[in-house]
Amino acid sequence: MNKRNVFTLIGFTLFLIGFMSIVLTLVGMNYSFLSWIESLPAPFGFVTKLVLMFGGMIMLYISKTYEPLNEKEVS
Repeated sequence: MNKRNVFTLIGFTLFLIGFMSIVLTLVGMNYSFLSWIESLPAPFGFVTKLVLMFGGMIMLYISKTYEPLNEKEVS
């Protein structure tokens, strides 16, 4: 697996976790491994979930649009 595929996988995972945590919050549930986010004050918990979501989208965008300039940058 090269670096672009790894960053794509990490970005998609972050986006999916952030999106699903917001959706689950709307129906009154949450992921147990993200329960520390729920203990934060209300706006900080929501902003943290948004950062997960948008950070994942940014990683996806960068990993899919970056073109290496020469052979040395590929490895």
